Amino acid sequence: MSELQTVKCYLNQLPATFLKLLGIDPPLNTISPPVQDLLNLYERVDRISVNLIDNFGLFELTYHKPQFLISNSEVMLLLSTRNPYTLGVLHQIMYGGFDVEPNGFHLLKFLNDNDKKSCFIGRQKDIERYDGGTHSIPKETDMATWVESAKTINNFELSWMHYLDFENLHKQQRSLKQRTPEDLIEKLILRTDKWILSNYKQLRPNSLMIILGDHGRVKLDLEYSGKIAQWREASVPIAIVIRKK
Repeated sequence: MSELQTVKCYLNQLPATFLKLLGIDPPLNTISPPVQDLLNLYERVDRISVNLIDNFGLFELTYHKPQFLISNSEVMLLLSTRNPYTLGVLHQIMYGGFDVEPNGFHLLKFLNDNDKKSCFIGRQKDIERYDGGTHSIPKETDMATWVESAKTINNFELSWMHYLDFENLHKQQRSLKQRTPEDLIEKLILRTDKWILSNYKQLRPNSLMIILGDHGRVKLDLEYSGKIAQWREASVPIAIVIRKK
């Protein structure tokens, strides 16, 4: 982690950054400017594979230490936002802010209108709200999302996979009192880390993997204590960047 380049930026800078990385001029009169530090490192790529993981941020990365992400990350963006939760993060990235399609902007729609193919894989309710009419594939579990991702990541300029099993599994296990939420978060992060490694091996050269983390659907009452609890409370959403050369 000590060698990992860290860049502070705003979450709503990601849409313009994705567009520039794919060789498209973003509508800067409508959305925030891109993260220039990232553009300086990666001038142009053929495709971007975005993996959004609920309940994953700076704290979870440093506390649980998922092996592939820790070992292969080149840049970590610390994402400043006033809404770090799942729907807020999705909204800001797809629409470039908190408005709904200001001046008609929608990230996936804008890509498609500029001859770039995009694909959204996730739960049906999120697809209906955020896919912008792009090619979408509804999947009801993270396993199904991962299996579908293997067929998708090399066939679209931007592929979007959303991993959110924690929400349903936490409800199930809370009723059965089988596992603490902290244990469940760790299990799902380490599992998803292995899946992303598998995707990385399949990904064609000149691609970027972006692993996004948010605070989940709602604020959780976790059982961390002392400095660890304070550390977790101060955690911010992140974007980890991994290049496939």
